[in-house]
Amino acid sequence: MVARRHATPPPAPQSKRWVFMALLAAALTLVSVLNYHGMVASPSFVRNSAWGSGDSDVSSPQPEPQQNASKIVQELVALLTAKQERLSASRGDGAAPVPSAAASEATPAPEPSLSQTPPMRSIYQGDEDRSELHIVFSMSCDQGRRVPLQTILQYSAVAVGQRGPITQILSGCTDAQREAVMLEPTLYYDFRRHFTPSFSPHPEPNVTDDYTPYNKPFALRHFLRNAQPPVQHDIIALIDGDMVFFQALEVNTGRDVTKYYHGSRDLATVNDTVTDGLAIAQDWYNYLNSGWYAKHHQEKLEAVCTGKPCMDVSPEDAREYYSSTGPPYIMTRHDMEAMVDDYCAFVIRGRQVDDGWMTEMFAYTLAAANHGIKHTLLTHLGPTHPKLAGNDREYWTFVNETLPNPCQDPFAVVMPPDPPVGIHYCQKYGFVEGDHKGHYYYKYDLPETLTNCDSPLLKVPPASDWDQLRETTKDDNSMFVRKLHEVWVECSTTKVVNQAMVKYKQRTCPDGYNTEHGIELVKP
Repeated sequence: MVARRHATPPPAPQSKRWVFMALLAAALTLVSVLNYHGMVASPSFVRNSAWGSGDSDVSSPQPEPQQNASKIVQELVALLTAKQERLSASRGDGAAPVPSAAASEATPAPEPSLSQTPPMRSIYQGDEDRSELHIVFSMSCDQGRRVPLQTILQYSAVAVGQRGPITQILSGCTDAQREAVMLEPTLYYDFRRHFTPSFSPHPEPNVTDDYTPYNKPFALRHFLRNAQPPVQHDIIALIDGDMVFFQALEVNTGRDVTKYYHGSRDLATVNDTVTDGLAIAQDWYNYLNSGWYAKHHQEKLEAVCTGKPCMDVSPEDAREYYSSTGPPYIMTRHDMEAMVDDYCAFVIRGRQVDDGWMTEMFAYTLAAANHGIKHTLLTHLGPTHPKLAGNDREYWTFVNETLPNPCQDPFAVVMPPDPPVGIHYCQKYGFVEGDHKGHYYYKYDLPETLTNCDSPLLKVPPASDWDQLRETTKDDNSMFVRKLHEVWVECSTTKVVNQAMVKYKQRTCPDGYNTEHGIELVKP
């Protein structure tokens, strides 16, 4: 019977047309929903015309281009048709497969970048986005400025053409908070949320310690074991929520990354490979130095690692592969699942001998060492501040004075040729002199109400911040270079924040919203 059935020609021209029309109607409905939730969005920053295309004004809400919606419809129809054909094939109903538009492309799409507007990529359901990377970041439900920070992260990820899911792990939400969170609009095409209990002050039932960073390792473990849908991507990137993307985060590309490496290895062995036993992380040497492998931290190392493999790591290997790791941390799911128990346990043990805020980061380094997961430390993944550029251990050589003034236009982001993947904006940036006067950008001074419909946007610092740098830094060239980068971050991040807030308010403020650039971050 099976042979006769497959030999029977499909009687379905009419049936197929009916299925196609049903899929088209479903696709149109989906586009409407996706547009409301921010998934059909302009995939680039508003940028200076000298450095890339983009709108010149974000002060008024603009409808999304009709051709973008048309492309999305075509892609969704192709995807849904392909899915229907796979289902038909799996049932053995004899329907002949028809190549989808996505599958029949002979020429691969160009890589997205900020020097040109990346093409609209296909929208795939769940884990069918053809990526291998799953980005996660951890926040507490009652964390200050949570909504603005998550919106900035999502918007910038869309702008640079990031691929793969991004999951926000939220700890300690009440039922009411959880319901409210699920109503918050999303801007990224595959933005997910995973809820966990709060692990502070009780990471374990017999431990009482008011230390918020417990949520990072413990919530990560909860996510790896309980995520719905289950984690399927082979590579996990653990980042911090206060990150803005300026390039897509990618690994295993084969690109030359040696300019971002400043360790002691033979450069021929340095690449962006992530595989079992080999990870990548931001170089945090100028923060952590040798971590708890330093001689003056020997007692802490012994308290955590005695009798374990991490005790037998040489100082040279510790410095090269483990002790100076910072976010983003990028490793295989296999390795992350293997080390996460030690990551959790080492934070608890570490807090018994050191009550400092950075204990969680030191615990990560020891857990990685305990499992022999060697990290390639790169300087461009998420640098934090130009003052930490010593010995080039953070990437702060991407801006020079030939760049157009990044503060001149209040809307367009001026992009250098090779910006870092992202800025981890945990510091204060700007024109401030001795932290006493001047304009700046600082996440802790962002108003909690920034996403409210009636809240003004941020005021972009004046162009004079850039124009007067030679005069204000006198003959101190190192300070001049530092301030060039600070002012670029100050003005560029301010503009990205404004663009992100406009996108958010377009989805939450049906009666209009305030677009005045009225919030000035300045010390008199």
